[in-house]
This record gives sequence, structure tokens and C-alpha cells, in this order.
Amino acid sequence: MQNMFKNIFRRDVAMPYPKGHTEKTREAVLASAYKMFISKGYDATSIDAIMADCALTRGAFYAHFESKSQLYTATIQHAASQSGLARGKPADVSHSAWIRQLLATYLDKDSSAKPDWPCPLAFFATDIAHREPAVRSAYTQAFASMSGRVLESVRQFSRCDENTSLSVTAMLIGAVAVARTMDDSALRERLLIACEQAALAQLAQPPSS
Repeated sequence: MQNMFKNIFRRDVAMPYPKGHTEKTREAVLASAYKMFISKGYDATSIDAIMADCALTRGAFYAHFESKSQLYTATIQHAASQSGLARGKPADVSHSAWIRQLLATYLDKDSSAKPDWPCPLAFFATDIAHREPAVRSAYTQAFASMSGRVLESVRQFSRCDENTSLSVTAMLIGAVAVARTMDDSALRERLLIACEQAALAQLAQPPSS
């Protein structure tokens, strides 16, 4: 009994973390990494800065990731998985209405100039070209997934094909990337509205009779 109480109060005895702690820690790191990568870019963002932002130690970083490039890859994948497309269409919304809603949300003129705009593909587009193959592969997969989900959603009410889906996806990503650089809010709004209308025109083509 005496030994048991000694063990309880020994400082070197590791206490078990509550259930879900590991996953919450990983998500906290990813959230801070995403915020800093899109605002500063890969090269200007350090591991120490990311961990300070989420109030965790550098040791906690290496419990989840081997390197900054691995974190960068995971950040792209994680951010892409949080998009409206990844969540899927609600059961009580028609396919055409859902596509309109997604486009309006993605090309929101009030959000596109904000540093925390949620599209990783738009913000990582220029930064990614100089990264190592694994990082570029993650971006490629995220782009292909986004395009595939667009096609899967619209082909049920449209004759949209894979090439159209690829071109629309690239246009949407490019529109957000360009809009974020603009300091002319009126021009930014015109750009986003024009791209939304062009995307709808291509995606809403009725099936051939």
C-alpha cells in the first residue's frame, strides 16, 4: 500500500492522456500550420512558430510529424477534406441548388480577400511548384479529388464531362488566388461574379435528349 501511494505522487510516472487527446493535438497543429502557411508561405514559416501559435512544444510536433514538409503535405490534405465538397450534398437539397450554393460560397466576394480563406488549393498554388515531390503529389491528389467531386455531383443533372470539370475546377481555384491579391474590391467582386456565372453555365448544361 505504501509503495502504491509513492507511485501516485512520483513526478516521473506518466499519466495517461484522456481519450482523443492525440487527435486533438494533431488537429491543433494542422490548424495553426494552415493559418501560417497561407499567410506567410512555406519558407517563412518555422516549426517553432507553428507550435508557439497552438501553444504546444516542439516535442509535440515530432510526436505527429517527421518534418515540416510532411506537415505541409498533411495540411493540404486536411484542409481539402474540410471543404463543402468533401462533406457532400445534404439530403434535402437538390443537386443543382447545391452546386449553386457551393459556387456562391467558394467565390464569396466578402471572404476571398481574407487571410483565412478556406481553399488550400488557391493559396498553395504558387508556393507548391517549388516543393518536393511528396508535397506536389498531395496537392495533385487534392485537386483531382475536388474536380472528381464536382463531376460526381453535376453529372446527375448535367452532361458535364471530365474535361469540363477539370477546367471549371482550375478556373475556380485561379479566381480565388487572383482575387486575394487584388486591392480593388469592385474589380474583385466583378471577377468572382463572372467566374461564378461561367462555372454555372458549364456545369448546368442539360443532358442530351
